[in-house]
Amino acid sequence: MLVWAAPTLLAALLGLWRLTGAALWADELATWGAVRLTWTQLWQLSGSVDAVLTPYYALMKAYATVAGTGTVALRLPSVVAITVATLTVTALGRRVGGPGLGLLAGLIFAILPVTSRYAQEARSYAFVICAAALAVLGLIRLLERPAPGRLAAYAAAVAAAGLLHPLNGLLLLAGHASAVAVWQLTRRPRRWRTTGRWLAAAVVGVLPAATLSVLGSGQTAQVSWIPLVGLNALHVFTERLFLTPAVGGIVLALGLLAVRRSPAYLCLAGAAFVPLALLLLAGTQAPVWVARYVLVTLPPLAVLAATTLLRFGTPRAILVAGLAAVLAYPAHVTIREAPGHSQDSAKIAQVIGPRYQPGDVVVFSDTHPSIPWSPRDIYERYLPAPRPPDVLRTAPQRTDGRFLAQECPEAACLGTPPRIWVVRADNSSDPLAGMPAGKRDRIGRDYRPVQRWQYLLLGISLMQRKAN
Repeated sequence: MLVWAAPTLLAALLGLWRLTGAALWADELATWGAVRLTWTQLWQLSGSVDAVLTPYYALMKAYATVAGTGTVALRLPSVVAITVATLTVTALGRRVGGPGLGLLAGLIFAILPVTSRYAQEARSYAFVICAAALAVLGLIRLLERPAPGRLAAYAAAVAAAGLLHPLNGLLLLAGHASAVAVWQLTRRPRRWRTTGRWLAAAVVGVLPAATLSVLGSGQTAQVSWIPLVGLNALHVFTERLFLTPAVGGIVLALGLLAVRRSPAYLCLAGAAFVPLALLLLAGTQAPVWVARYVLVTLPPLAVLAATTLLRFGTPRAILVAGLAAVLAYPAHVTIREAPGHSQDSAKIAQVIGPRYQPGDVVVFSDTHPSIPWSPRDIYERYLPAPRPPDVLRTAPQRTDGRFLAQECPEAACLGTPPRIWVVRADNSSDPLAGMPAGKRDRIGRDYRPVQRWQYLLLGISLMQRKAN
């Protein structure tokens, strides 16, 4: 009982610990904005942006009609998904190496800061991690005995990963394909029938990811901000993937030492390392490398790391696992602080709220290369009324198939307010930087900046009308 209960309970407690500590950041605000749309508006939006996330948005919209759109409500499904993923990792370790390995693998997976980070994010990644764990377990069972039920379960897990995040799903399947290929080549005699059945299940499972990828192929703005992989990307690799370089380095090193030729470990190694290598290589040629796009590697990595630890003996395994937990603790604290999800969104209420004066208005830059929607979302989510009116907006964000709000041309509807609040998602010292020329010139001609506040991915400036 302890084998199952300890890791699962730990993951649940860590997921719930200060669940609302970090403010919603841009990606979570995109979820919040999407679930508040009508169904018609959501389908229209998917035709122009975020088609690959439409299944997740649809699930969350249906859920939000019952649970609401509070921070706890939006993040709680991810807590549940990571808890189930931890249980699956425990089962995976138990199947590969017995109860001791299952317990240790589950505990390692649970204490990773990156696991908690995505347990507390209103995005699809926790579900993808869970589906990946189920898919690896399904692959091992399938290679042992390719019964119809096992084939269907495997195809369903692969399909779920692809539906919730196509790139993660496709990379997951690439890792499995490499494992099956090596397994086939090292078998005597060959087991072509099993490979053929796996291939049939894989084709069925990959169809959702392939379909979503085709539908979203023209929506390249979402990745245009990603730089190509260079030496710096390799330098911060473990920090970006695990949120703590020390623990990440330990897990990767232990995982590599565990690789062996048995079918189960071939599956684990392929699922753990092939997606990483493929995306890194692809990232040298195209803007695709983002650490959260290979989160499917976490479950098999936890099992591989636990395998190596157990080879050292139980006392040393406990010592190293304890050391990893201590090293992980600062990252756990950091991700639960107000700016812990990369954006200090809630600060807007502290800045504008007590300084708001009747007659003030607000404008937004909408110029950030990757998260231009976030300033308006932050404003609408975290600044309660009374607040400065959004005078330039003629249509809200995410309506009629447009992701950004529609504004009157060249700030023609600005009027002559005494003060303007400018909200941005960057640290530019110029509040008008990057704005369309007409809007920038209209504001810059009549107003001057008088005060500025800067937080993580949130810049707020107060501009005052110039004296005649």
